[in-house]
Amino acid sequence: MYEEFYGLKEKPFSLTPDPRFFFLSENHREAFEHLLYGIKEKEGFILITGEVGTGKTTLCRALLEKIESSATDSALILNPMLSGYELLQSILNDFGIQSRAITKKGLLDDLNQFLLLQQASNRNSILIIDEAQNLPPFLLEEIRILSNLETEKEKLLQIILMGQVELKEKLSLPELRQLNQRISIRYHLQNLSKEEVARYIQHRLMVAGSPGDIHFSSGALREIYDYCRGIPRLTNLAADRALLAGYAEQTREIGRAAVVKGLKSLEGEVISLSRGFFRRMLTEGLAAVLIFFLGLIAAALFLDSDRNLSKRIWGLHLSDSSPSLAEAKARLAVVQGSSFYTLQVGSYKSKDEALDIAQRIKATGYPIFIAKPEASDGQNFHRLYLGKFTDKTKAEELERAFKKVDAFSEVRVVLASSDASQAAP
Repeated sequence: MYEEFYGLKEKPFSLTPDPRFFFLSENHREAFEHLLYGIKEKEGFILITGEVGTGKTTLCRALLEKIESSATDSALILNPMLSGYELLQSILNDFGIQSRAITKKGLLDDLNQFLLLQQASNRNSILIIDEAQNLPPFLLEEIRILSNLETEKEKLLQIILMGQVELKEKLSLPELRQLNQRISIRYHLQNLSKEEVARYIQHRLMVAGSPGDIHFSSGALREIYDYCRGIPRLTNLAADRALLAGYAEQTREIGRAAVVKGLKSLEGEVISLSRGFFRRMLTEGLAAVLIFFLGLIAAALFLDSDRNLSKRIWGLHLSDSSPSLAEAKARLAVVQGSSFYTLQVGSYKSKDEALDIAQRIKATGYPIFIAKPEASDGQNFHRLYLGKFTDKTKAEELERAFKKVDAFSEVRVVLASSDASQAAP
């Protein structure tokens, strides 16, 4: 919008993790050097953590760009909300391996064969998992097992875990002590200093093609730092709105007043977003994962005709006094005795896996229920059901929202009856 006025080739403060805009603060430079050292020395596990918005994903992209020309192949997992089988599939696909294996063992054998060929060709193989704090303990344990792919002299696969500070807390769990002990390089990204924020803004302006005539006053820079506290993502937001305010005034001198005006407009967007969140998500298609979570708001969660719902909760220990649970019970009562549509979100053989999926969805603030395995099932699957709709169209809308999230690509609408012991397809 304002690029032409300022003589820019592109927006300088986009929120996308473009490695061309990667700013090497002292802290980010050290993190980068730790990564390069770990890869060169084949250290096995490397852990990079940082607060939200500190530039972990951009650091990851910059690393990939750096090693692209070397004898290195990489697999990057940006969405770790997968099953163990799906994770292995994603790793193989990112390495460019076409596998027909239908079991995790088959996929693991294919990966091992690929890594041995890589080693014979003197090529390195790196697996990077971003947002690793979202990985459940059972998947982190499976990733640890990948580190067992090795020869007598060296690891065949370098594994880099990048995530928020919660990842360090998760790794301290007793059941993950083996993985925690194998991490040989750790680094925590810090926020930018006040001086670095000023250099960061100038750096991004120059990369975007600024001829050098855009000037942020000391008061403007101080106001931006007070808002962002050195977090690059927030710095981008504040600087972008300040440029927009400057464009409105047709000036290249960005003062404190322009920053304050920009921040006020930013706060207004946050307020309007909270009021019209669902409509905006659907019309603008901003984030499939958010759409999925918003779909939970409209859904009355479903099990079967058993009135004692709290016994069916996946270890979440919600009491009958919980507003969400009470609402779910009320909705069940309304349609008692009639047929309706619901979503079968997934079937999980492992109770640990089922519990973790439940906890992740529960983080939205809404209860999740599962049907206990039936003796007649023969396979003891824990089936997860969501919603109770008299209108099939509404169920299908929610189904489409779920399918935009890889971890729930198998979700389907089923026809059920309140009188039935479980939903039937």
